[in-house]
Amino acid sequence: MKKTFLLIAAFLMLGSAAFAGGGIDLSIGPKVGFQTAKLSYDKADIKAGFSNHFTAGLFGRVTVGRIYVQPEVLYFKTSNIFDVNVTGTDINENLFNLPTGAEANLTLNSMNLQVPIMIGFNVIDLDVVTLRAQVGPTANFTLKSRTVADYKVSIEGQPDQNMQQEVAGNDDFDPKTISWGVQAGVGVDVLKRITLDINYNFGLSKMFDALNETSLGETFDFSNIDNTKQNMFMVTVGIKLL
Repeated sequence: MKKTFLLIAAFLMLGSAAFAGGGIDLSIGPKVGFQTAKLSYDKADIKAGFSNHFTAGLFGRVTVGRIYVQPEVLYFKTSNIFDVNVTGTDINENLFNLPTGAEANLTLNSMNLQVPIMIGFNVIDLDVVTLRAQVGPTANFTLKSRTVADYKVSIEGQPDQNMQQEVAGNDDFDPKTISWGVQAGVGVDVLKRITLDINYNFGLSKMFDALNETSLGETFDFSNIDNTKQNMFMVTVGIKLL
């Protein structure tokens, strides 16, 4: 993680030095946005995206002619839902004292720091509007995780009972702390100041491929670990301070 930040710092320092000499254009500023599995132009969907999957961070851009390098640091939350069964021979032997055999939906909420480094090209470069195309690698760091179990208990002779339990502390949950991906997308700059980026992240790493080997795996039988690659759209709006 330190190497990634050093790389970003090196890009910005290089751009700053060149900017001072008049050879390269340097931009830096904040950005906000949201992540979504499906793009939508509906106002309600966009509002829900900002409310439930808010993203905030910083970006820098070093431009030479029509080619640019844009490193970013983005902070956001993800939620992964697993269909699981509670294992164990007795209610007191599993991790959270859940009834053995109960069907559960286990939600793992994680706070993440994503560091993409985009390489792009200004397809249309005007004073009023600039249209960009970009692609680049991204590293996703898991900072903190929290587990919530929505489970159904089946008792003979009684109606099924739906319950929810939050796992406090989560000290025994050790997800993969870093995953890799590739982003590709388009961007628009308005008046050389306001930026809009729409990127799709193709996840290359499974975030929770070792989940059955943790203490959670001793209680829950995970069935869809293969679906934990971070594939999502990232929509962000930024403003250049330089």
